[in-house]
Amino acid sequence: MNHIYILSCEKTGGIYHYLFENGKFQYLEKIQLDRPMYAIIRDNKMYVIIREIDTKTHFGGILAFDIAEKGNLINSTKIENTNGIVPCHLEVTVNGHYVVNYLSGNIVKICEKTVTHEGKGVHPTRQEAAHTHYVCASLDKKHILCTDLGIDTIFVYDIDLNEEFAVKVPDGSGARHLCFSENGKYLYCVNELSNDVSVFEWNKGKPLFKNTYSAIPDFDGESTAAAIRIKDGYLYISNRGADTISRFKISGDKLELLENTYCGGKGPRDFNIIDDYIICTNENSDNVTLLKLENGKPVLLDENIEIGSPLCVIGGI
Repeated sequence: MNHIYILSCEKTGGIYHYLFENGKFQYLEKIQLDRPMYAIIRDNKMYVIIREIDTKTHFGGILAFDIAEKGNLINSTKIENTNGIVPCHLEVTVNGHYVVNYLSGNIVKICEKTVTHEGKGVHPTRQEAAHTHYVCASLDKKHILCTDLGIDTIFVYDIDLNEEFAVKVPDGSGARHLCFSENGKYLYCVNELSNDVSVFEWNKGKPLFKNTYSAIPDFDGESTAAAIRIKDGYLYISNRGADTISRFKISGDKLELLENTYCGGKGPRDFNIIDDYIICTNENSDNVTLLKLENGKPVLLDENIEIGSPLCVIGGI
């Protein structure tokens, strides 16, 4: 039995709370919020970023909820400004609250420091400026990592946002999201614009580029990659346009593409792996679908939830 939370990025949207058990969803409650973008759970609290709290600056906001014993969200905090436009990802550690603002091209340690990236990439419309897209702590919590889709770069900062290292993905790739290997030796970057995955060796805070692997080599059309997850020696990414979940086998610093599975909707922006299930949020078809992992291979099930503009799914508590 797991509590699952799905974010609907609409003016009348919010956080939908479900109980998930044996491949079935049971609706529990909805917490009204204006266009929530992403959320994470840390130490029994949920931290949420919302698209806009100030109509003059268009800056976004961040707030938190306590998670009660039965999974309901209580005691919301005051909304803090993210100091940027379109916040799209966040991280929370004992050292602070970190947010990246996509259109402002910055990474912010809330109430402490803002670092703004500069430059542009080769893509004429998506890389006209810096566009920060993801932030996470390293496994030892000594470093803060940030991807910039606009300048094809992964930045490594210390906990106070002093730059320590930067590494590029191939030009025009559009670095989007990251995840570490289960043994912590490798870092994987899903590249939105080229719809592929770059592999890096994680060497004491320095990601060293190894290779890049296509997720949809046989697809003839326009597609952009989105979320990335790892479970039991397999790496999964979602592809918007191809509308599939790709599965790779991990072998050291190498990846082998095994198959692509239809996700059951359009525009799979996010997915999460809960037990042996993939819960997938399909932004462009306003639905959330369920896939069962059978020996690691996703199999689409009939279970389906209709939610407007679902951007993010978290849970497992």
